Amino acid sequence: MSITITSPNNNQEMAVGDEIPFTGTAHDSITKVELFADDRWLLGQTNANNGNWSISYKFNSGGTRRIVAKGFSASNQLVDTNDIWLSLQSSSVVDLNMSLTTNFQLKEFVVSSTADRLEIDNTPIPGEIKNLRTLCKQILQPARDALGPLKITSGFRSAALNIAVGGSPTSAHRKGFAADIVPVNVGTKELAVWVKNNREFDQIILEFGTLDNPNWIHLSAEPRNRKEVLRATSGRNGTVYTSISNLT
Repeated sequence: MSITITSPNNNQEMAVGDEIPFTGTAHDSITKVELFADDRWLLGQTNANNGNWSISYKFNSGGTRRIVAKGFSASNQLVDTNDIWLSLQSSSVVDLNMSLTTNFQLKEFVVSSTADRLEIDNTPIPGEIKNLRTLCKQILQPARDALGPLKITSGFRSAALNIAVGGSPTSAHRKGFAADIVPVNVGTKELAVWVKNNREFDQIILEFGTLDNPNWIHLSAEPRNRKEVLRATSGRNGTVYTSISNLT
């Protein structure tokens, strides 16, 4: 690889407001390095010096950022790129007992036996809490009002927890837009059908079990609003997702 980011580490959690020194190495063919967030926002540029480079930047908002280093030749031709992911955490104290809606509290979405076992901080930042509140207002509270209590089996996942459980980097759980739900008084399929027929949603996934009795229901309120209804089953090479065209 002609260019690398050596610090911070991939998937490292950093504090919002701290000056973060980004450092790396560059091949002799690279004379200039540009550093981007999410491959769009230029954080800074510098010249490579004896095969090394460094750029510092202070983020003022939290969330997950894809950091991309681009190396250019003396003729300004792109030679190579390298990227890492950062999780930017707010240093403010979060009240886990805060109410998101009438019947849902933040703590229900952050509890995780995996996080406890591995001593992972699964506290969401303000933007992620806002997304969880959207999920509750848009889908979960209306569903609870109609069908009775809902048990959250998996809610928010910090960057470290998402890696620990093998989640996708783009999982809606990561941003606080999704939760896995088991209803208390009705069947899981009945919950999926009710949400499909009564609420705006991005994804409904009937996960494992049978089509008539899934083990749990994944509900997402991502702004994409794709209205995807899927079934998740186990395949030879991992989880297989198939579309359900007529869920009744």
